[in-house]
Amino acid sequence: MANYFSHYCALLGSPESLAYCQQADSLGDLLACIKQLWGCEQLSDGELLGEINRLNQTPVDGSVILAGNWLPYCYQPKRRQVHWLIPVGHATEPFQDEYISRCRQQLFNQIIQPRTSLAATQQQATKLADVQPAGFIFHLSRCGSTLISGCLSELDSTCVFSESPLLTELLLDNQLTADELKTSLRTFINLQTAAFPARPQMIIKWNAWDIFQWELIRALFPQVPAIFLVRDPVEILASHQRMAGRHMAGDFALGGLHSVFSVQGAALSMLDYRIEVLRVLLVEMGKKSLSSNSLVIDYQQLDAQHLIGVLNFFGCAIDQLGFLKIQERMRFHSKAPLQVFVDDRIKKQHCFSAEEQERINGFLLGAYTQLTGLSHKSLGAVINDC
Repeated sequence: MANYFSHYCALLGSPESLAYCQQADSLGDLLACIKQLWGCEQLSDGELLGEINRLNQTPVDGSVILAGNWLPYCYQPKRRQVHWLIPVGHATEPFQDEYISRCRQQLFNQIIQPRTSLAATQQQATKLADVQPAGFIFHLSRCGSTLISGCLSELDSTCVFSESPLLTELLLDNQLTADELKTSLRTFINLQTAAFPARPQMIIKWNAWDIFQWELIRALFPQVPAIFLVRDPVEILASHQRMAGRHMAGDFALGGLHSVFSVQGAALSMLDYRIEVLRVLLVEMGKKSLSSNSLVIDYQQLDAQHLIGVLNFFGCAIDQLGFLKIQERMRFHSKAPLQVFVDDRIKKQHCFSAEEQERINGFLLGAYTQLTGLSHKSLGAVINDC
């Protein structure tokens, strides 16, 4: 069979050919488009699919221009490879991985799945201007960060990356040097943003454990406004009792970030382990919240008025239509957009026994109270400036 790699690369780098193929509404039509472009009408559909699958396994080099048309969405640390897809609109889903799932359901993305080496990915960004994000969202988890990022995504000018898997896996690659991490992080952010040129205000919602990467992130973006979201520790832990997040489930892959994630499961009860994780996060957030261009927000402050304060802090303009969209978004559960929101804070407060609550508060209440003191002072000043 002929080698179609050059044709494959030409397709990846041609906006016209990509648009032509994306018009296909069936697999047969898509393969017919590809056959016409590649001049391989003699191949059966099965033969062409087999050839495309083989080509998808072969990384393309930096000479094929993917930046702008393609979105890097997955990083494989062991292979040091990056996977790409064609974006479908912009992300309004609660989390970036849900947006990626939507994009991957598109017919073209199911068939054409390019990848590049990390070095070739960096080449892709050489002609892009460095992005200055509009804002960063750091949080303790289950503190309203998904609500804020979801509301921000309703604005016409914003592009929100909510716990991007691409950035997550990069920052957990402990085989990269600090300089390699910095270079790759800037590369990934520039390339992700380039896929949404009509949305110049880019906002990143980090994972809860990314607070341990603060120095690295701040070294690249010292002036980006950052918010820190906190919540009553009992309510946070009650939420993880129902469905534990990655950092609260004893994931040893996070061990390179802090020793708290390396504690053996038999050494502590699960509740005590989660208390210790949250204590360390609170302490770390307390240190970082004293930096310039930062704002601490407590979950119980999250109403429409205070959300406007966050938008003002990030420099995001909002018109009447945008405000109405945000108000509508706030009516629904942040992680289940079709489900009407019901405040369950009282229910969460009764999730633990009196003894467990005493233990939680004994370890965590002091640090939480200190942070909430900062939140009322800081957010109030922003609201008054609106």
